[in-house]
Order: sequence, then C-alpha cells, then structure tokens
Amino acid sequence: MRNLIPRPWVLRQPMLRLVLGLTLLAGLITGLVVPFIALVARERGASYGTVGLMASAFMLAQLVFFFPAGALADRIGRVRPVVAGLMIEGAATAAFVWAESPAAFIALRVLQGVGLSLIYPAMRALLADLTPVERRGEAFAAFWGMFNVGWLLGPAIGGLLSSFVGKVMLLLLSGFGEMLLALPVLLAFRRLSTTASGAGPRAGRDSFRTILGGALFAAMLLAFAFELPVGIFSGIWSIYLKELGASDFVLGISYTTFSVANLVTLPIGARLANHRPRWRRVAVLSTLLGGVIVGYGVPSIPALLVLGAVEGAIAGLLTPSVDAYLSALAGPQHQGRVQGAYTTAGISGAALSALGSAVLYTHGAWLPFAVAGGALMTLALPAALLMRANEQLPVQEAMAEPAVRSTR
Repeated sequence: MRNLIPRPWVLRQPMLRLVLGLTLLAGLITGLVVPFIALVARERGASYGTVGLMASAFMLAQLVFFFPAGALADRIGRVRPVVAGLMIEGAATAAFVWAESPAAFIALRVLQGVGLSLIYPAMRALLADLTPVERRGEAFAAFWGMFNVGWLLGPAIGGLLSSFVGKVMLLLLSGFGEMLLALPVLLAFRRLSTTASGAGPRAGRDSFRTILGGALFAAMLLAFAFELPVGIFSGIWSIYLKELGASDFVLGISYTTFSVANLVTLPIGARLANHRPRWRRVAVLSTLLGGVIVGYGVPSIPALLVLGAVEGAIAGLLTPSVDAYLSALAGPQHQGRVQGAYTTAGISGAALSALGSAVLYTHGAWLPFAVAGGALMTLALPAALLMRANEQLPVQEAMAEPAVRSTR
C-alpha cells in the first residue's frame, strides 16, 4: 500500500524530512505559550503600555538582527546559528517564570527576538541549500505548511495543558522543550556542509553587492508589503473584532480560518512556484490579496471570517512563488544574507504597521485596512515589474540534485 500511494518529492528526501519535522516541532513548542506570555505579564502587574512595548521590542530585535544573523549563517554555516537561536529563545521563554518587573518582561522579549533572528534566516538558507532550484517552490511550501500546522495546533494544545498544569509550568515546558530541540538539530546536521545547490552559475559568480540590485529589491519590496497586514493583526485586530461583538471563540476562529485555507492551497502554490515566469502570478495574486485586506474594513463578523479564509488561500498560492524566486538569486555563499535581507524588509513592514495602525484606527476602524491593502497593491506592481526584468535575463539554472559533503 505504501508503494501504491506516491509521496510528495519533499518527503522522499531524508534531509528535507528532518528539516520539516524539526520545523513542525519548533512551531508546536513555541506555539504552546504564544497566547499566554502577555497574560502572564498582565497578571504580574504589567501595564498595557508595557505589553505593547514587549511586542515592539520583539519586532525591533528581529529588525536589527535578521540581516547580521543571515550573514553569520553564510560565514559559519547554518547549524550553529540555529542551535544558538533555539537555546537563546528557549531560555528566554523559561525565564518568564521568574520575571516580575516591566524591564525584565521587555528584555526577555528582546532575547526571544534575537533567538528567532538566528533561527529563521539560517533555516530558510538550509532549505535552499538542500533543494535544487526547480524544486524550491515545493520545499518552501512544505516549510510553510509545517510551520502553520505547528502554530495552528500549538496554541490549542497550550490552552488545554494550561488548564491542567498552569501557565508557569507551560512556560517551563515550552522553554526547556525548545532548548532540548537544539540537540537533534545538532546531531542531524553537524556532519553536513552544503556546496553548490543548484542556484545557477550566474548567482554563484555575483557578489552580494551585485545581487542587492533590482532582483533582491523586488523580493524585499514584496516582503515589506506582505507584512503590513500582519502588523494590524498583531495590534488592533482583537480590539476591532471585540468592538464588533465577537466572542473569544470567534476571535480564535478568525486566525484558524486563515491557517486552514492556507494549508489547503499551499500544495497548489508549490506546483505553480516551480514554473517561470513568476512575475505575472505574483502581480495578480498580490493585487487580489490587497483587495481582501481592504475588505476587512467591512464591519461584519461573518464577512471577516470568510475574508480570512480567502486571504489564507491566496497566500498559499502566492508565497511559494516569491520564496522560489528569492532562493534562486544566490548560491550558498550568499543565501543567508539574501534570506536575512528579505526577512528584515518583512519585519520592517510589520513593525511600521503595528505602530501606525493604532493611530489610524482612532480616525476610523476601516482606515488601517484601507491603507495597508492599498499599499500592498501599489507596491506589488513595481515589485512584479522588477521581477520580470530579472526573469528575462539569461539564466542557466543547474538542475542537478544539491550536493552535500561531510565535514568530519
């Protein structure tokens, strides 16, 4: 029976299975405490202002460290930054058990941001290293699928566990669980050093300064635009739904609809991502996505839930194409910096939106969504045209399987 049902390509690659499995575990472990960190701080006397500063500190730490962490992954390899990031983020999560002052809460959120900055670009670069160019759409779609499953199940499991063991024990379980996860990461990847992984001869010869031209700027522009709505959802979204009369259950469902629809369309997006040119697909889907964000200004809870599912479905079709384009811009020697630059641009958009959406919200509940959606549609067109210019250049992509060698 096992041989009669073909497995997806990514699941037939042992190293990719490890990466995806560890991504799922990391999402589950960290997702356990996502809803409770701010609640723990509030229960210990932190003001709403402190809670807001905690969220801002987490984003700002990523803004500062994403690109240097990507460069570090190019210099010393992918494994050590991931291991260090898991240890730092896990230790910071566990330390919330003993935190009492606002300064301690904010400092620990900064450390969590530093840990995530070390993990995320290195893991994305490792995924590109292990995957030939023509398969990277599938690989990144699987990565996002595992990540979404972890974050979909993690908070639900955390809520269940919290009712039995309490928030303090949950923080310890999540923190120490993340630190323990560093061990299988180290054992799984310590003997491997990636060599040329199919990024193409042109990307391999270019200096990073050359790559930082229009090709990478297009991806960074898209990352900035895509994350503008994320800043709203991390800021005023809960307030918006509560003022419309939504229950806590509906508030949770508003996130779940996105994740479920995203998981459904990601496999389709993976197959589309492997086909060039990608710029038309990105332009059309980004415009549709911006329209959905504008639609969130409609004050109807059923409409908002439907739009959440539509947004998740569009993102599932769109994200793998952008990831596949990005990962083909450079070889292994620059992949960490490329991923770091992309994620830095994204967190910049989220941070700006998180700060600005609260101000806009006071002038009209619909205004943050109109501005974010309009900006997404406006930025997507020049980004897609820059992608088009890059995709029209003659590129000889290497189609061989990525090579790995032992460093022992």
